[in-house]
Amino acid sequence: MISKIVRFICVCVIVLCVLILLRESYTEYTLNKTAEEAKLRYEQAMAQKKPTPPPTYTPVPTARPTAGPSPSVTPTLTPTPTPKVIQPQFAELRETYGNDDIVGYLQIPGTSIDYPVTHSTDNTFYLENDINKNASVAGWIFMDYENNMDNDDPNIVIYGHNMKKDIMFHSLRYYQSWDYFNEHRYIIFNTIYENYVWEVFSFYKADVSFPYIQVVFPSENAFFALAAEMKERSMYDTGVDLKYGDHILTLSTCTNEAEDTRFVLNARRLDPSEIPEGLISGSN
Repeated sequence: MISKIVRFICVCVIVLCVLILLRESYTEYTLNKTAEEAKLRYEQAMAQKKPTPPPTYTPVPTARPTAGPSPSVTPTLTPTPTPKVIQPQFAELRETYGNDDIVGYLQIPGTSIDYPVTHSTDNTFYLENDINKNASVAGWIFMDYENNMDNDDPNIVIYGHNMKKDIMFHSLRYYQSWDYFNEHRYIIFNTIYENYVWEVFSFYKADVSFPYIQVVFPSENAFFALAAEMKERSMYDTGVDLKYGDHILTLSTCTNEAEDTRFVLNARRLDPSEIPEGLISGSN
């Protein structure tokens, strides 16, 4: 009797393990499929994008003097402030997914990090939902809710789960190796308005008490003080210097080691003249 019970328990354990493995395999398959579809749709949108029209100008007549002969009025051309226009590839991507939360596209060349970036009114929705707004254990890549694409925020913070097999932000852990950093030191993060290349200047583990996700600063000095501490915390000297006026991209994921610890990657936004030859922010 006892032996039958033992056999029954063993069979149940085996069946449970098989079901868990099947579930993990299916989850991995659906995540990879969703990510590949997103990448393909973005690349197709990039291939079809049209150039942005030049700014428009409105003639404004000069004021007529109050006394004396009336001179002829010569119209002058005064630039009209041009509102920010969403790049066509992102307008198409939003329409394709029916998701206006899409605010950019993140790629680290040579890695599995190659995703549209979303943005919500909190930092929890895309922890549990994918780009289609469907429930997902892997969530999606998303920007901090305090960031605003209409502002030129000094620190843009992007989160992603540390999943298995290089899904989402799992690859960030590899930056613990100097050689890996040296081969993947550039990041492309294109926003709905502009295209940018960023250079990694720091990688470290941090407790959540360290305010690396701060977005709003009382002064430029306060921002630069945090940026300097980010650089100081790096596991190695990247040789990248910071200066006043720089903008930072911060990528964050759980370490899956100690509770409330994160892998943090910081990168400096490059001016167009600093972008290495062959690395173009406007194409993937």
